[in-house]
Amino acid sequence: MNNKITIDETAFVTAAFRAGDTGISKDHHAHLWANSSIEEHAVRYSSTVSAYEPYAHCLRNRYFYDTLVELIDHNEVEVLINFGCGFSMYPYLLNKDLIYIEIDKLDVITHKHQKISEWQEQGFLPFREIHYIEADFNMPSLEDLYHQIVPLKGNKKSFILLEGVLFFLGKEDTNRLFDLFERLQGPDEYLASVSFQPQLEKSVVFRKLIEFVESNLEKNQQFQYQTVKDGYYKNRRGYKLIDHQDTLSLSAYYDPGRVLPNEEVLNEHMYLLKRIK
Repeated sequence: MNNKITIDETAFVTAAFRAGDTGISKDHHAHLWANSSIEEHAVRYSSTVSAYEPYAHCLRNRYFYDTLVELIDHNEVEVLINFGCGFSMYPYLLNKDLIYIEIDKLDVITHKHQKISEWQEQGFLPFREIHYIEADFNMPSLEDLYHQIVPLKGNKKSFILLEGVLFFLGKEDTNRLFDLFERLQGPDEYLASVSFQPQLEKSVVFRKLIEFVESNLEKNQQFQYQTVKDGYYKNRRGYKLIDHQDTLSLSAYYDPGRVLPNEEVLNEHMYLLKRIK
């Protein structure tokens, strides 16, 4: 990697963050994605935007890990569909009997599929049933994606995860995705999403984030950032919001002795929704 970083390559940085504190993240395989260039990007990002970003990503992974473990233990999830999967390692942290559907852009999916296959063959990772799907969430139609997922999911109980995606999408793309989720899921299935709230836009740390990505992403990777109001989830057709956490609440829960300076934290919000009739 050169001095610039593409949106796809931010997935490597997130993996480096998760590997930094496995006691919190529970991701004991994230280190497999590491190399010196990735570490340099991760250090540059955290030192420029917020020193608490590595910790925040560990908290996010832990929240979804714990949520999934509980639902799986109660036989409420049979399929994990990870939209914008990046280099997350949930299939190797969770039950081997689940069906895993990993969806991301072509470069990410191709590289992930190749490396995961190698690591499984070499014995670094146990075998998992993973289906890889290439998709561009900016496409005007997601019909082809729908028809790829349906035969893999069938009537099984699913958990859809949308993690680290919405910041890079526009509102129309987001609406198309959530319409797709509603079509894919039946009653009592779960949807989890991550986003920033609009009020964060006024903060210094958010402006640092925007300045960093605009100056460090490749020019053809520029984007219009997105924040999302709580109401988008609370009023979502076909779903009920059943849990809402953020970086600060998760820190208080998982690491109660740690005091975070709120103004220096790029506070992400995690939403858990349940499909209703």
